[in-house]
Amino acid sequence: MGSLSCGGKLKACLESKKLVIAIVYASLMVDNMLLTAVVPVLPEYFSQMHLNFTTGKTETLLSGSKTHHVTKTLSHGCPRRKAVSSQQSLYMGILLSAKPLVQVLAGFAVGPITDKIGFDVPLLAGYIVMATSALMFAFGKSYAFLLVARAIQGIGSAATATAGLSWVADTYTEKVERGWAIGMSFGGLALGVLVGPTYGSLIYQYVGKEYVFIILAMMALILIVVRLTTRKIRIFRRPPDEMGSSIFTLLKDPYILVVAISLTAGSSSITALETAQPTWMLKTMCPTKLDLGLAFLPITGMYLITTYSIAFKGHKVARWILCLVGFYLQVAGAVIYPFVRTVPEVIGPGCLIGIGIGLIDGLLPVLAFLVDTRHKPVYGSVCAIADISFSFAYALGPLIAGAVMAKVGFKWVMWGIGIIFFLYAPIISVLSKVNVKDEEDTPLLKEDEEIQNTVDGGTTKRSDNDN
Repeated sequence: MGSLSCGGKLKACLESKKLVIAIVYASLMVDNMLLTAVVPVLPEYFSQMHLNFTTGKTETLLSGSKTHHVTKTLSHGCPRRKAVSSQQSLYMGILLSAKPLVQVLAGFAVGPITDKIGFDVPLLAGYIVMATSALMFAFGKSYAFLLVARAIQGIGSAATATAGLSWVADTYTEKVERGWAIGMSFGGLALGVLVGPTYGSLIYQYVGKEYVFIILAMMALILIVVRLTTRKIRIFRRPPDEMGSSIFTLLKDPYILVVAISLTAGSSSITALETAQPTWMLKTMCPTKLDLGLAFLPITGMYLITTYSIAFKGHKVARWILCLVGFYLQVAGAVIYPFVRTVPEVIGPGCLIGIGIGLIDGLLPVLAFLVDTRHKPVYGSVCAIADISFSFAYALGPLIAGAVMAKVGFKWVMWGIGIIFFLYAPIISVLSKVNVKDEEDTPLLKEDEEIQNTVDGGTTKRSDNDN
């Protein structure tokens, strides 16, 4: 009887909708740990590999067809301070943006493929590519090889994120329940962004660069095993008349376009910081390898907390209002950030930026809602749009921040972000005017006191007025 009971519980677990959230959560977490673990590792790694930091000595920064010679003088007050060329931030920007640029291109293919054959095969393929990229990072030494590894990761990320979010949207069909499910799944991305820099700097300082990525490759292999043992790989052909709208058709919807641009803009602040902050700290502070990762904790920690808060309570306030508040919080954080002079001082502006990003990312369930109410409820393409939006942020942020950092410094990287966000934020209010096909209420975008939604075991309870 005991074995039958255990077997029944295992079967129920495997058939539970919450298992979908758990798998997608883990997928996004590992992918974003790989994405962000390189942030504190590579600037220090390239400095150790290509710079001797000898007082007054001219050295060559990064090998390749083009080299940049810089003269460096160490600070006697801080023996660990690295006098780093501003060109290093430009090289880091190119490296960090390679993955999302490839991910954008891959997203345009993965979305339609997911619509046609389902999410099983793209998700499994994403895990395999993710593990391959991690192993390349572990054993690669040259800048060119690491650039290729970063680009390959973009293909795996496009498959993992698009197929995973599509799976969640297809499993949870009720609006508020889906908002909770997507928010919880997206917590994996937030957690990966949170622990990635700290994890990378910690393992790099005490064990070495190789083990940072070997461990991540092993985590990706575990995902492959879990995927193969918990669900049969299915390929299905969706009839042409049941196919959803294409990515380009969806992007013609002004409301979807506003959400996509907002998601891109909202995440660009942290992507810019990932490029510029380590170099800025090496030039102006006295950071250890661990400090370079810990400095991101205020942003990523508050981002994680805000993401979970929105998942549980986000339906109580119109999502566009949360997004508007998020942009203005980021403006405040961006204005304050350049005045920081020690590692502990990053806590204040970092928390403001982290909360702001989390509030803006609360718009993610709105994409599925808009597809349900204004288009056909097929989610591969709209999830690809979400993935492309974040990929643009991770592509444009490093490139622009690296170039601006090299020309005019860290101060104008952050102040430029603040100015752009301040001017863009009022556009979010157009989402309050969303019109849907069946004229139903829109709790994701409009405040409605009569709707009392509580997610409890996958059910939605409404007030007596709705009964």
